[in-house]
Order: sequence, then C-alpha cells, then structure tokens
Amino acid sequence: MPRARGGRTSNGSTTSNEPDSIASTSAAADTDAISTNGHNDASAQLAPIASSSKDPFTYHSVELASTDALPYFDRDLELQPGLRSRVDALIAEEQASLPPIDPSTSSRLPPAYEPFSTRPDLRAELDRIGSGQPSTHTLDTQRYTLPSPSSGETASLSEWQSAVDSAHAQLAHMDVRLKNIELLKKYGSNSWRLSNFQQEQEIRLISEQLDAVKGETNEVNRLRQKDQLEAGAKLTTLEKRWTELISRGLQLEVANVTTREVVEVLKSKKRRLEEELRRLE
Repeated sequence: MPRARGGRTSNGSTTSNEPDSIASTSAAADTDAISTNGHNDASAQLAPIASSSKDPFTYHSVELASTDALPYFDRDLELQPGLRSRVDALIAEEQASLPPIDPSTSSRLPPAYEPFSTRPDLRAELDRIGSGQPSTHTLDTQRYTLPSPSSGETASLSEWQSAVDSAHAQLAHMDVRLKNIELLKKYGSNSWRLSNFQQEQEIRLISEQLDAVKGETNEVNRLRQKDQLEAGAKLTTLEKRWTELISRGLQLEVANVTTREVVEVLKSKKRRLEEELRRLE
C-alpha cells in the first residue's frame, strides 16, 4: 500500500513513516485477547448491553370498563339483520353524550410518549427534520485544500510560511489516516466479528422475549375463548330451561283459565238443573 512521505507539522515536529509501535502493540494484545477468549468474552460483554437497555415507556394502571359481552360466543350481530346498524347508532349516541377525553388527565389512556426526553440535542434535530429546515452542520471542505497566498509570488514571508505550515499539517493528517487504515485492516476484522456476534445475541434475546409475549397473549386468548364458550354453553342451557319454564307456566295459566271457565259452566249448569228440579217438585 502506498505511504505518504514524512513531513513537518506546523509546530516544527517531524513525523515518521513508521507506525506507532505502542499503538500497534496494544491493539495486537487486545486482538489476541479477543481471539483467544472467543465466545466467553463476547458473552461477558453481552451482559451489560442487555442490562443497560431501559424501557422508555412508563407503565401505569389503566381503568378498564366492565363488559358482559362474550365475543367468542355471541353471534347475534351475524344472525340478526340490521342489529349491527342499531348497535352502532346506540354507540354513537352514547359517545356524543359523553364529555371529551383529555389525554393528559384521562386514566383510560397511556401517557403521551415524548421521544428523546433525555437528549435535548436529538430532540432539537428531530424538530428540525420535522419542520423541514436545512441542516447547519455542513461538511467543511476548506480544511482539505492547499491555498497559496492570494498575492502570488509577491506575498510576504509570513504568508508563505503559513501556507507551508498548512501543507505540513495536512500531510501529517493524511499520514495518520493511512496508519489508522492499516491498523483497521489488520485488527478491525475481529472487532467487527465481535460486534456482529453481540448484535446477533441481542437480536436473539429480543426475539425470545417477543416469542414469550406472543405465547402469553395466545394463552390468554385461548383461556378467554375456553371460558366464554363454557359460559355461553351454560347460558344457552339456562336460556332453554328458562324458555321451557316460561312455556310450562303459560300452559298452566291457560289450563287454569280453561278449567276456571269449565267450572263456571258446570256451576251455571248445576244451578239451572237445580231450578228445573225445584219446578218439577
């Protein structure tokens, strides 16, 4: 790989073409430690990563409205035509009669989430992007140029000295960049693999948590369906029993009325026969 030649910085110190031995030795030692320890060091470094993440949301108890509906069992909306429209009309009428809900004070809604509440700089950047304003952090290209004195060959010695010092400083900067690139090519692959391993482990942990929450949700829905179907079957049995009892009560009432009429007819017939018997005597 081509290397830049050594130069002199603006303060007069000489730069070397050889890489920094102290930095190379420490980087090599760190890399050897990473490669020899393997997954043990990676797993040890995962613990603070997983434990340092904090949930930005603040959970609180939410007031739930009581309901006696059995959505897994009731099919009245499907079986009875026009019932859904009547229910929607009743819901709209009740909602119109209720006072509006204030999200800041209502106990039925979670609190509003403010992103980057602890990072005012990121919050300001988010507001800037949301408002469509241009960024003020632009790339400074003047530092990568080598301007010569504006007056040319007639410039003073101090102007030429300033231009030479700027060239030396940029040459030293490029030399440092080349050294960093070589160190990255030599030792950066292990760090990159370790970072990938940490990211994969974090994704695995989050996926396991997601699967656990989904499993709990499915279990809750399954239990709800089981309880509602059992309650629905019991309600159906009780409803049939109630219908039978009502029907039997109506039958008894009709039988009583009929019997009462028969009794009245028999009584009137008895009185008529008694009168005829007295006349015959």
